[in-house]
Amino acid sequence: MSQAPPPPPKNDSEQSPHASRVVLFAWVAALIMALAAGGAAIWQVSEKIYTPGHTAQEYWDSISRGSGSEALGFFESEGLETGGEDNVDSVLLDGSPLEASSTAIEDPRFGEDPEGGGDAVMQFAVEGENYETRLPMESHESTLAVFKNWELTSGAMSQLQIDVPGAAAGGIAQIDVNGEPVNLVDDTATLRSYVPAVVEIAVDSEWLVGTARYVVVQEAGAQGEAEAHQITLDLKASEAAEEVLHEEVEEYLASCADQQVLMPAGCPMGINTPNQVVTESITWQMPEPEDLSLGFDEDGWETSETEMEATINFDSRHFHDGESLQESHDVGFDLDVEVGASGEELIVSVTGAEPPEL
Repeated sequence: MSQAPPPPPKNDSEQSPHASRVVLFAWVAALIMALAAGGAAIWQVSEKIYTPGHTAQEYWDSISRGSGSEALGFFESEGLETGGEDNVDSVLLDGSPLEASSTAIEDPRFGEDPEGGGDAVMQFAVEGENYETRLPMESHESTLAVFKNWELTSGAMSQLQIDVPGAAAGGIAQIDVNGEPVNLVDDTATLRSYVPAVVEIAVDSEWLVGTARYVVVQEAGAQGEAEAHQITLDLKASEAAEEVLHEEVEEYLASCADQQVLMPAGCPMGINTPNQVVTESITWQMPEPEDLSLGFDEDGWETSETEMEATINFDSRHFHDGESLQESHDVGFDLDVEVGASGEELIVSVTGAEPPEL
């Protein structure tokens, strides 16, 4: 007995409505998941890469490497000038001085202005002291019409004015800034600097020395151009200059002490007595020259209080009864000390004011 042939398979048009809906639902669900995944990816890229904070971190990485040209590439070109101004030095914008400006900065952290506006905020520490600086940014273009491109404005580049009072009077024509010489003009140097920066300033000549450290930040809430920073480097006499002063004063006082008289010639100390003096017994005890110190300010060299006191001892005989006496007197006097530089030499001139009439 022959079997009946199997029924032919159903084509798509003959599938049930329920099966068609299952396929459509699966396709739509896959599409939605793909769109959601794509949106999440876009959001993650936008939140992690195309942000003021991330731009600030990349900018800081270039500074840490001493790459000034790379750091400059993070700035908007419009309105940013880095050259052409008279007497403005750009030594801090590249190379080892730029790299040195970041060496002392520890634990850098990057974020965004909580009040909005697009600015980045950088927090860091220098020798245990905390600092915060604003890095102003703007976005004028987008990548793929989705991701904002953030650029630093000119407010993230500051200007430093370093004043060195009395530099010309002390023969100082240059200062050292982060290891590089910078010329002074009218006792002042003006430099550009990225923000933030740690600037080490020094003078280390034979006769004058001075050091200063300055941390450059843009104050929170500042708008527009970063204000110029005013820095003063005060100079002081070196140990070598103090030694020259003490040697000259000691030599001068010794020349006075060598004279076995009550009033040494050319010296500011002296005394009278009504008694008959045994000349060969006269001895002068002079003060230590270390009692004098050498200072320096915008008016040039100066010495500390020059009022001093010597002691004279001698034997005498009473004018009336001939009694032998041993006299000792403290004698105050004042020195005139003038200090100046002649080429590479320090000239110290020591004289004494005329002693008072006795």
